Amino acid sequence: MRRLFAVPLVGVAFAAAALLAPAAASADSASTLTVVGTSDVSDSGLMPNLIQPQFHAAFPQFTFKYTGTATGTAITNAETGVGTPSVLIVHAASLENQFVANGFSDEPYGRAIFTNDFVLAGPAADPAGVGTAGGSNNIVAAFEAIATAGNAGNVTFVSRGGTPGTTVEEHQIWALVAANNPPASLNLCQVSAAAGGGDTPVSLASGLNGQMCTGSNGLPNPGDLPAWYVTTGDTQGPNVVAANNCSGFTTPANTCYVLTDRGTYDYLAAGSDPAGTIPNLSIVTRNDSASAPGGADLLVNYFHAYIISPSKPGEAVNLTAAQDFVNFLTSPALQSQLKTYLDDTNDTGGAPFVADASPGLTATGFPSLDQAGVPVTVTGTLTNSQPGFPNLANQTVSIDEIVAGLPVAVASGTTNSTGAYNIKFTPTSSGSYQASTGQIAQIENSSLNPVFGDLLSPSATAPVAMSVQGGVTIASATPGNGSVTVAGTLTPAAPDANATVTLLARPVSSTGAYTQIGSASLAAGAKSFSVSAPLAKGLWQLEVSYADPGQLTAGTATSDVIVSSAGSAVGFSKLTLKKGKLTLKGTISPAPTSNGSKVELLATKAGSAKKFPVIAHKTLASGATKFTITVKLKRGHRWLLQLEYIPANSKAVFSKLRTIAVH
Repeated sequence: MRRLFAVPLVGVAFAAAALLAPAAASADSASTLTVVGTSDVSDSGLMPNLIQPQFHAAFPQFTFKYTGTATGTAITNAETGVGTPSVLIVHAASLENQFVANGFSDEPYGRAIFTNDFVLAGPAADPAGVGTAGGSNNIVAAFEAIATAGNAGNVTFVSRGGTPGTTVEEHQIWALVAANNPPASLNLCQVSAAAGGGDTPVSLASGLNGQMCTGSNGLPNPGDLPAWYVTTGDTQGPNVVAANNCSGFTTPANTCYVLTDRGTYDYLAAGSDPAGTIPNLSIVTRNDSASAPGGADLLVNYFHAYIISPSKPGEAVNLTAAQDFVNFLTSPALQSQLKTYLDDTNDTGGAPFVADASPGLTATGFPSLDQAGVPVTVTGTLTNSQPGFPNLANQTVSIDEIVAGLPVAVASGTTNSTGAYNIKFTPTSSGSYQASTGQIAQIENSSLNPVFGDLLSPSATAPVAMSVQGGVTIASATPGNGSVTVAGTLTPAAPDANATVTLLARPVSSTGAYTQIGSASLAAGAKSFSVSAPLAKGLWQLEVSYADPGQLTAGTATSDVIVSSAGSAVGFSKLTLKKGKLTLKGTISPAPTSNGSKVELLATKAGSAKKFPVIAHKTLASGATKFTITVKLKRGHRWLLQLEYIPANSKAVFSKLRTIAVH
């Protein structure tokens, strides 16, 4: 490209033809990647300055080559295997649809990658009177003014000719001119659908006006073109340079106009290329108004990338490298860098390339804290980032929780006709939540035959931290003698084995802090709980707290309870004596909650000064409230008896004294 810009005008067409001529090339191997596509991305510097070095840094295993040419030529080369490309980048929907319909795309459609916009550049003096004719934001009016001035011998329109994406766009504009009371001096012929459709100027002498163009390729024969309409066959950059030089045409210097993409125009106008700049050109038409023929989106320039199908005859596709490349083009990392490329030029329109690989997605309604079991409603919109294309209706939007760095879908919904959605879900754990979409296949232009569609890459909103508070209800709070047992239900079920229920208490009359008196660990999936704890006699307010670190923040429930007595108790219920053999029946409370508790019988002769020795004992099972002890006592004495209840993991308690005479 740099060499082409440096050559004199007479050599531009020859040099461009040499660039476009098929060159001998070996098939892509496992270590090479060849991409063929529109010259817009190379002549704007986007490919050599941003995409290629970034891709090489990310995938150094591939030797990368990009061939920039006309969109129609690039598509033909992709279909025939000329240059053995693996990926195609183009910008002409009415040609791309045929590439897809003929089975040359490895995916259902091409991937949307970015847009820029078409602009009309011409001399600052504006000899065609584009501005006077109201063409500053109306490309149809601008073309009509140029055609009128051209037929008067005052200006030249420099077209690339053939089927580049820019020329296909130009043909659509001329077709709008034909439908919008064209100048009487302008004749137009219809371009075939195979060549992208639309209209193009022809001379009055051609005898064509509204009829099909008669060239073998669906375009006009070169001899049918009017003198003011010149086709160069150049790629984008050299064609703009030819218009800037405006030499060798029927009109003098500073009388040439050219339709181009703004990326290429900005790159040349900024003097970024050592070959020179385009000082004789200014943008005279851009950003069509909504009321202009074709509407506000007529000049949007849509770019798509295709993985060439390796199953077609003559193709030698490095499928792995091709997939890596189109994924790289649509990645957030590369897409985010487009907004800074050429943004520092003198063009007030901002950065010319606009990311559009993923749809715009919004989400509102994620609370910072949600009560367990309470549904959350998230609303938002899914917007097609390609202006002028249809709304994203009937598309699936998911609500994801980020788990170990990966999104896990927890709910989903469908967009309505405007792209809006409303999703209700009940979160089961604290975490980061987002809205997301998968890849979307979208019909963008159903009026074309075959229809034109594209693939939009997945989109996601920024994750939002949301805490879920565990829900707990107290079904029962049962007091015992010096204890309490609380049971209830949990919402949601315990997420894992780290969940716990904690039992706390404070006097009913107190406003102070609760004191923990017991706790219980929960099994994963537990939906209910029961926890017991010792509690002194009195009127108590209980609080149960349910939490799971990192999963659920603590949720609480309270209940009042009256505890009738403090501590454990043991007592005699019946004494039976026969021939010196004592059978003792007794009771304990509360019942032991585990094995290991025991009751000991202490006895001494009445009047003896000795301490009570243990003369018998009984080991208790969990849940026992009664016991029996049998023991021999020496006859002829009165005995003093006492029971000692020793609960497992608690203090011992003693019964009242009993006496019995043994005869």
